[in-house]
Amino acid sequence: MKIVFLVSNFGSGGAERTVAYLSNYISNKKDADVTVLSLGSDSFYSLDENVELVKFGIPSNCNSSFQKIRNSFFRFIKVRNYLRKHKPDVVFCMMAMSARFLPKRNKKFKLICSERSNPNYTIDAKRNKEKNKILKCSDGIIFQTERAKNCFPKEIADKGVVIQNAVGNPYVYQVSESPNRRMVISTMGRLSKEKDHVTLLTAFKIVLERYPDFILEIYGDGPYKQVIMDYSRELGVEDNVKFMGAREDAIVKISDSSCFVLSSIFEGMPNALMEAMAVGIPCVSTDCPFGPKELIEDGVNGLLVPVKDATSLANAIIKMISDKEFSQKCSLNAKKILQTNSIDNIAEQYFDFISKIVNR
Repeated sequence: MKIVFLVSNFGSGGAERTVAYLSNYISNKKDADVTVLSLGSDSFYSLDENVELVKFGIPSNCNSSFQKIRNSFFRFIKVRNYLRKHKPDVVFCMMAMSARFLPKRNKKFKLICSERSNPNYTIDAKRNKEKNKILKCSDGIIFQTERAKNCFPKEIADKGVVIQNAVGNPYVYQVSESPNRRMVISTMGRLSKEKDHVTLLTAFKIVLERYPDFILEIYGDGPYKQVIMDYSRELGVEDNVKFMGAREDAIVKISDSSCFVLSSIFEGMPNALMEAMAVGIPCVSTDCPFGPKELIEDGVNGLLVPVKDATSLANAIIKMISDKEFSQKCSLNAKKILQTNSIDNIAEQYFDFISKIVNR
């Protein structure tokens, strides 16, 4: 079987991480040739030597409408020519919108797409309509949660199955348990509006009133970095906030944090939260749609708080760093995700679905 994973760019996002661990697993454990086809030029995650990475190097950022049309045209031509030459059995678009660069007629391959965002929070109505059209034309769809699947009309939902993310970051398995936790609250992920670092910083200021020696470490990069930095100065907490950048080994760096926080307004299925749970960091998350409630049982393996509620978020963080017995219980229970969402377990579900679609 020939499998092509098509991505807009092989950068540092959660979808790209999923492509990386699936590619490595399938190429090593199954009778399949695997290629990651990237429209861009990045290569953030490591791939095994038997996974081919093809980069077209066409930038997604454009300075004009003409350049945007030109780049889209070249993407379509390069993808079409590659598929004609290599004749894959299936093309898997982890982000459905990547499929707009695929040939629409006389395609000789099966198309599988994944819905990885919260469909209720798509701001661009035109883009959402285009994505739904792609999903209707696909041969199979993978949803991350049942709630996300139920957002779609029956003709789309019936094509899909629900498969959660795996704990697919190899660095997770390199973390050794630390007997002592640093006075650090950590978070990692894209620095974008929906991650709501503003509420996190507001909550952190409340935490500092009781625990002035604590540091907030923020791992990641994105368009809102300057906004977040400016707000930390506005609150007067900038000396206790460290911007650590995007690092592939971020989970190793934060593994001995006293608390991990996910402050998102919405999610698909948060890889960062899963990784933090897997290494046993006591976790606090907003109860945003969708993902955290599928992962955290409130008070058992973590804490859930309302979205955009800085006071509740601060109180949950304080609970984790002050009540050692409670945080240790949450830590031990959280690590069970290593079994339920292991790479072997999740990748097998993916491969079974791919095989079913190809052989249909």
